Amino acid sequence: MTEKKPEIRAVEQEDTSYDHVLKYTGVFGGVQVLTMLVSVLRNKFAALWLNKAGFGFFMMYTNISSFISSASNAGVPFSAVKNLSEIYEEGDAGKIESYIMTVRSISLWTAFFGAFLCVLLAPPISFFAFDGDWGYTLQVAMLSPMIFAIAVTNGEISILKATRKLKRVAVISAVTALLTLVSVLPFFYMWGSRGVIPALVVNTIVLMLVHLYFSLQLYPWRTEMFSREVWREGVAMVRIGAPYVIAGILNALTALAIPAVLLYFGNIDDVGLYKVGYGIMVVYAGIVFVAVETDYFPRLSAIHANLGRMNYAINQQIDICILFIAPLLLIIILAMPLIIRVLYTAEFLMVADMAIYSSFYMFFRAVMLPIAYTALAKGDTKTYLLMEILYDIFSFLLIAAGYYWGGITGTGIALSVASLLDVVMITLCYRYKYGFRYFPSTVRLVLFQAVLLFAGVMVSIHGTILLRCTLGLFLLLVSAFYSFKVLDKRTTVINRIKAGFFGRK
Repeated sequence: MTEKKPEIRAVEQEDTSYDHVLKYTGVFGGVQVLTMLVSVLRNKFAALWLNKAGFGFFMMYTNISSFISSASNAGVPFSAVKNLSEIYEEGDAGKIESYIMTVRSISLWTAFFGAFLCVLLAPPISFFAFDGDWGYTLQVAMLSPMIFAIAVTNGEISILKATRKLKRVAVISAVTALLTLVSVLPFFYMWGSRGVIPALVVNTIVLMLVHLYFSLQLYPWRTEMFSREVWREGVAMVRIGAPYVIAGILNALTALAIPAVLLYFGNIDDVGLYKVGYGIMVVYAGIVFVAVETDYFPRLSAIHANLGRMNYAINQQIDICILFIAPLLLIIILAMPLIIRVLYTAEFLMVADMAIYSSFYMFFRAVMLPIAYTALAKGDTKTYLLMEILYDIFSFLLIAAGYYWGGITGTGIALSVASLLDVVMITLCYRYKYGFRYFPSTVRLVLFQAVLLFAGVMVSIHGTILLRCTLGLFLLLVSAFYSFKVLDKRTTVINRIKAGFFGRK
């Protein structure tokens, strides 16, 4: 008898169908859409009360807080999920409560350490981030309560994720989105750019209190900050999380260095424009990727030892991501001027070309992300760190060069080129180390949608309004119809929808 190909055996063995992947992409994507709609309102009002410089300061302070949080969290959010998940599977209530106490105790230590580190590093961060200006030292130090709140919040999120309280996490996301709107906008309205730091600090404290409210209903607060056993388990958590701390620091440093370079070669207005353009593509198109970490990563971790099933799961996730994101990106780039006017003001229209060119950053990310999780699933921290380091280096250099030669628009092109190089690098590395390969059907799907997106970018950049409305709409319809037909062929969801509307079985 002829032996079946690996992908055929994988399909037969795989217990998570396209229906399953589509379902959870929809569930978590739906929550993200709600969050996004609230953020649209927040950005719209913020655009009225903050100028481009205000958005620049908002980006700078957000990146600074991310850097300090990454440098001080000791990898607790990652290692807590991993360890507590295993304990939760055992079903021992005593061990679960004990480890939750450990997570909270260590999270408190990292919260105090992060707040102290923020004050300690305020002078050099001010000098580095603001083009040699020491005058922002006090403002950076004022972010210390924000660092404390982030550490506590991350601990509570880890507990809820590890104990499978994903519905509660979704509810929290919706509640915090609404509260963010309420807690941030008054500061922007009253103080404009001077209200950025108070808004950030108050918002993170509110988020911390919301997470504690929902978490403490399940697991009452208990800590033992000076327990020898807590310290022993805490050291073990740090050992597991250390590589991810390093990666997080590198990512945060890169995110901090990019606006610093824009400020060095340009001005704070360009920093604000970059934040707007990057946000339109990454934040709004990123709803497609919400389910990757929550649903896909645990599935990949369970099957990574089986090469056939691993390759099937990766290609399956790439297919779903591309089928969703390609039509979404075409909608965004074709309607970019309208989107900017609705989300912000006409003052930000100059960032339209940058955002359009950066669409391929998200497209290639839809290919890269499912592959990149392989190293995490296999626990290969050295390879994971190497890929992160290489990407951070060449993405920073490309964005700096893109801005120097092409201004804000050049940064959009640089983002897309960096993302393409990341796909090539990870594909070659993981093919050699883990045996990953693309299925022919996945390659055809990606190439077809890539050609449509490229045509859409050219029409959006160089075409007239009439051409956008005719040829652009045609490209969108072809992309959407193609995605629909593939999903109809591979899932039962479309048939169930038809049955609901037309009574067909």
